[in-house]
Amino acid sequence: MKKKEHRSFARTSTLLPFLARRLPSDECNDLGCQLTVGGFVFEDTPPPAVADERLCQWLNMLNTKLDYLISLTVPEQEGFISMKFEPLNISASGMALVAREPVNEGDILEIRIVLQAYPAKILQLYGEIVRCQPAPGKTKRYTIGLKFLSMTEDVKNEILKFDFKKHRERLITIKRP
Repeated sequence: MKKKEHRSFARTSTLLPFLARRLPSDECNDLGCQLTVGGFVFEDTPPPAVADERLCQWLNMLNTKLDYLISLTVPEQEGFISMKFEPLNISASGMALVAREPVNEGDILEIRIVLQAYPAKILQLYGEIVRCQPAPGKTKRYTIGLKFLSMTEDVKNEILKFDFKKHRERLITIKRP
């Protein structure tokens, strides 16, 4: 028997800068998704080592120079957001992600994701947990499914544009020999 499809929109799996926190019940009123354009987003982990020692030194030197230039242009770090890249499966109606701790169905998460690095397109989203189960093949990890709440049209349109772009990139990659 076929499983019934509950999704209203196509999903795309990707790596995005991401932050989330569980909202206490007293903060669950007046939720409103937002789109912010501007600022600068970076990952706060050091770059990976490269096998070629000279190339690694050169890349680290460039990274140091860029850090210095950024610190000169924005001395108080205003407009900067530090996030880690996380694997997500996102659509205009919800998302799936892997978490380190379990959550309860019905809990509300406040989520920030970045769809574009510069100028940053930062989405602040709210989602209700609809499923939480142990992640297959991963100990102490949980797959969480959530549906977005209080979604505005501009935020939904940004997610749809992002999703379309990702699907287009995959089709182009598949078509090339």
